[in-house]
Amino acid sequence: MTDVSLKSEGLGAVSGPQAPNQRPRPAETRTVLVVEDHPLVAEATSKLLAGCGASISPVISSTAAEALLKLNDPGFTWFRIFLDLDVPGAYGLSLAREVKQRAMAERCCVVTAFDNPEYVSEIWAHGFLGYISKASPIADFTSAVIAVLGGERSFPYSSKNKRVQGVRLTRRQTQLLEQIRAGQSSKEIANELHIAEGTVNNHVAAILQSLDATSRAHAVSRAIELGFLDSRPSPVVTHASNPTIPDRRR
Repeated sequence: MTDVSLKSEGLGAVSGPQAPNQRPRPAETRTVLVVEDHPLVAEATSKLLAGCGASISPVISSTAAEALLKLNDPGFTWFRIFLDLDVPGAYGLSLAREVKQRAMAERCCVVTAFDNPEYVSEIWAHGFLGYISKASPIADFTSAVIAVLGGERSFPYSSKNKRVQGVRLTRRQTQLLEQIRAGQSSKEIANELHIAEGTVNNHVAAILQSLDATSRAHAVSRAIELGFLDSRPSPVVTHASNPTIPDRRR
């Protein structure tokens, strides 16, 4: 059995000598919600959690509707929530956003088969405890679960505040990425910035190389993952929408 140190969460043993006739106080039960529709995965996750401490009591929900009922049930105080994004009734990050709306993100960890950098970035930005891939090796998966139980954040990618060493983007390249994310073409960006379309394409080629990206969409995802762009897009201000911006041809 894995012994998880959770003293800060009230799960650790009480230190100091016991009175001669004083009985040890039983550990408080910590209820953990496992949202998972695959029976074998749900059972394996529950066994892993139960093996991390006698005070941990897993509860399984197999659909989004069932999970929401349990989240709304005042009879439960959830110590941790392990959330699969792809249960019936959930779409994309819909269920994760429901968790956030209930102010439970700080005790919730996503466990999913979706290896999506944009999902990772949004989950991180919303303050969730972790994002664990089901494709992780067993040892890595177990370590991540134990870390989350202990209150540590566990993510597979660099957070938005931790950029990969050696990756650099100029201010102009970051601006172009914002405009690409907004759906603008090279021609539209060139017209907006009053530069040649070929110059825009050269910038884009340099961005793809710097971020080791294979497409413009991939570059945007990588930039979010590495912290060059916020997970939520900023409004792109154009000369057309703001006539007070002077035209500065370059």
